[in-house]
Amino acid sequence: MHTCAIDIHHHYVPPGLLEESKRHGKALGVEVTETKEGQTTLSFAGKSKFGIPPDLYGLESRLAMMDKGKVAIAALEPHTASLGYRLDGEKGEAWCNLYNQGLKDLIGQHPDRFVGLAAVPLQDPSRAAKVLDHAIRELKLSGGYIGSNVNEKYYNSNEFDPFWKKAEELDALIVMHPEDIAGSDRMGPYGLRLICGNPADSALSLGFLTYSGVFDRFPNLKLCVLHGGGFFPYHLGRFDQGFAVRSGSRAAQASSPPSAYLKKNLYFDALVYRVDTLDYLRRLVGPGRLMIGTDYPYPLGDWMAVEKVEALECSEAEKMEILEGTARRLLKL
Repeated sequence: MHTCAIDIHHHYVPPGLLEESKRHGKALGVEVTETKEGQTTLSFAGKSKFGIPPDLYGLESRLAMMDKGKVAIAALEPHTASLGYRLDGEKGEAWCNLYNQGLKDLIGQHPDRFVGLAAVPLQDPSRAAKVLDHAIRELKLSGGYIGSNVNEKYYNSNEFDPFWKKAEELDALIVMHPEDIAGSDRMGPYGLRLICGNPADSALSLGFLTYSGVFDRFPNLKLCVLHGGGFFPYHLGRFDQGFAVRSGSRAAQASSPPSAYLKKNLYFDALVYRVDTLDYLRRLVGPGRLMIGTDYPYPLGDWMAVEKVEALECSEAEKMEILEGTARRLLKL
């Protein structure tokens, strides 16, 4: 099969963003430092530092991986910890605008290889709506990118409605990635914060979204949940049963059980590693709800994710829908 896949899960930190942070970090509320080992670290509003691996801003290794993995186009999305949710709204807006300009700059250099998903300051939903509007209309980015929660606040209140309303108005795909994982303080050993915590937080966030009625208020909202939707699609029966008996959702505001939104509002990447698991997800939601996701540049990702789709026992038309058709439609390529 020829190289055609579109990668919806592909992290990037613009080098220019780091340089600007070194020059004007105090005004931005950001601190960039270098460790003795030469690694770049970043922190927001004086909070804890985290590392920025070179592959997050490198280009040659990125293009080499894409070629090897049969990825024709990558949707550049922010490094989730670098979204700047710890900043106040004004600084968050400035930071996200700089981030999005950095995405546009790389897209401009390689328009045939990259599209972009905008960072938004979701700690201030009205500003996030403004930034998304600018990113889509002016910078010509292809969607938005958010964490599974904002400073441990999930999406079960109308506080975030200005952002959902704008995303729906723009018909913009919003891609959600886990961050600030609930219970991560107990997941230190064996790398379980990433292995268990990431998919768990995505499922938790989807629980809040589906039970609280967000998709009733915004029926045309398009949300892609990475890592195959976390645990949500594989315990969908439990989510529905909870809605039915109200054992875990007595105050549910949604009009329908979680499964009702599966083929209305939700999309998923195919980052589930196993062909049999991917086949279950394909049969559950259909190929028109699935896209390739590599999680570049992280080793817990699957940079050869295209091979899993090629190995599915389904029609070539369905494979092509997962590899590129769904993404082309949602990203308006």
